[in-house]
Amino acid sequence: MEDPGSYYNQGFLAIVGTASEHVTELAAFIDVLNGFVAEAEDQLGPLTSKIAPLVVVDGTGDGDDEEDEPVVEPEKLEEAIALVVDAADALVKASDKEFEPAYNLLLHVLTFSPNGLPDHLDKILGILSTASSILPLPTLSVLTNLFNLLPVSSSLRHLVFLTVLDAAIVTGNTSLLLPQLKQLPTWFEEWSTAPADQVDLLLKIGSKLEPADAHAALKYLQEAHSVAAAAPVPIDPAMTAKMVVIAMKDQSFLDYDSILSVAGTVSSALVELLKVFVTGTLADFKAFSDAHPDVFSSNGLDPEALTTKIRLLTLSTLAGSSPNFTVSYSSIASALVVPEEEVEFWIIDVIRAGLLEGKMSQLERKLFVHQVATRTFGETEWNIIARRLDVWKTSLRDVLTVVRNARMTVENKVAANADHEKVNGVDNTVEVA
Repeated sequence: MEDPGSYYNQGFLAIVGTASEHVTELAAFIDVLNGFVAEAEDQLGPLTSKIAPLVVVDGTGDGDDEEDEPVVEPEKLEEAIALVVDAADALVKASDKEFEPAYNLLLHVLTFSPNGLPDHLDKILGILSTASSILPLPTLSVLTNLFNLLPVSSSLRHLVFLTVLDAAIVTGNTSLLLPQLKQLPTWFEEWSTAPADQVDLLLKIGSKLEPADAHAALKYLQEAHSVAAAAPVPIDPAMTAKMVVIAMKDQSFLDYDSILSVAGTVSSALVELLKVFVTGTLADFKAFSDAHPDVFSSNGLDPEALTTKIRLLTLSTLAGSSPNFTVSYSSIASALVVPEEEVEFWIIDVIRAGLLEGKMSQLERKLFVHQVATRTFGETEWNIIARRLDVWKTSLRDVLTVVRNARMTVENKVAANADHEKVNGVDNTVEVA
């Protein structure tokens, strides 16, 4: 049988005392929370009355000067601990200051359980899930302590983590959890998590985060699909559709090419919409909208918000396809179907979105592009690069021609001067001593 002590980081909770003392103390505290008031000094509460006979055992001396510690039978100790765990839902009645110390004592008591933590974990997590709506921050602290109490390689951390995730989302404290999610790759390695289980957990995180933080949810849904593609592990098409829809709704997300490669299992209409956002323009989006008007309402998508986003992408593509990195305001207005007076606002928005860098010339009514983000990279992009290389080659040839002509002019002038000086009898020879 596995040693129950292997379920814990020994020494994480340093609480002085014996198992019988801690169980009795916790039982007495629960009795008080349940309204028990002793009428006599030696009167025990209902729970303490059940537990005391199980854990209070006289020790037998062996002749040493020091008093022997009482020995509790493992079966009776386990029964006492089970009684305390069953009554632990009363701890939610404790004050904010008492709640965490009381639960820390309960967690410490569990380290004495002969059967180990797994027998009691579901009950404890269920109680803490309920308590999170009443005492959110203390409950998250207790759950964090429970997580850290478990060895880094313990698979039980997975279950505790899911409860932490639920509690953080329900209580609106996801900001406290998000920094810790960066450790997921490390935890997966420590837990020896199989790819299928990694995908499952990442999908759960993405689904649970969506109501509170759609941008973070999208990140973990993408990560799940990345792990699944490498394994490979099948993913429910509904989860892929959820990822696509969240990406469409997220105003800051523009890298649709990274999603298109894993979106083959979703509805053809969503895939077609994705393709528009990967390589299409505003004209393509309008054509799609006319052909598939129901795809927006059925997926909760806002056509106006998507129109704004596709205009930004159209402008970045227009800027990126210009061989001389210059785009006129009139060309931008025509592509975005907006008045020319609004072009500069759109340029500012696309720069703010990180899609391009450049400067505007109000005098020339042009956008001079310094750098532009590529939405995708395929044959079209290679052709653009080829055209730009041709322009650069032509420019370099022109520069080389100018340099050669200038050099020939100087050489001819020097030669002419030398001939002139010889004719006039001028000797420019310099002797070196």
